[in-house]
Amino acid sequence: MKFHLSQLHSTNKSKPIVEVVGIDGDLQWDYCDLEGLPGEIVPGTKTMHHMGVIPKGQWDNLPEKFTATDGKEYKIDDISSIRPSK
Repeated sequence: MKFHLSQLHSTNKSKPIVEVVGIDGDLQWDYCDLEGLPGEIVPGTKTMHHMGVIPKGQWDNLPEKFTATDGKEYKIDDISSIRPSK
């Protein structure tokens, strides 16, 4: 499954349940290391009437793995489905 940068930011917050190809059972997303990547909104662009600008490069140099709550890393491309956590 492909994610863009803003989806990775929101997924780190919501910690959904994911199914990964080749892994029996569901996993819960814990985090994906986004250090060094732009934030969700470009600083200085948010005003009362304008909620900010999404940074450029939403598909560039993104991490290939995420860490589940079991402490193991899994490939993001191997995610077959995603649903909200309970």
